[in-house]
Amino acid sequence: MKREEELFVEDIQGDGVSTVNVAEEITEEDPAMAEQEIFPGGPTHDDLEKWKGQYNGEVYLTEFDDENIFVWRPIKRKEYKDIAKIQNADQFYKEERICEKSVLFPAKYSFMHMSAGKAGIPTLLSELILEKSGFVAKTGAMRLS
Repeated sequence: MKREEELFVEDIQGDGVSTVNVAEEITEEDPAMAEQEIFPGGPTHDDLEKWKGQYNGEVYLTEFDDENIFVWRPIKRKEYKDIAKIQNADQFYKEERICEKSVLFPAKYSFMHMSAGKAGIPTLLSELILEKSGFVAKTGAMRLS
């Protein structure tokens, strides 16, 4: 089986948190590979392929530590607008809604998971999601003359 992988790795603010976009091209079908987990306890290659098809190939993995590994997608404009419209919601609540919409693994990642987990994960994860959703330009504004 021929397999090509392209990894994009970013170390966010030098804190050891990494985000990876895995673009895989599998030239021959291998049923055993399809059911293999992409990391121990994680989703399968089948899951990854399904998500990549659903979300235009934009599926990311962020690893905070051995117990906190997330697979997610960028948020869509309508989803973001719906969250932004929520009355009397503070920034933390909005960050949690962004994570709920975008996290693919762990499945059904919700407020209950976030409230029992490490405090900074929803904040940093929502920042990464917004960055990959177009809220950060590749370059700054350039004056054209």
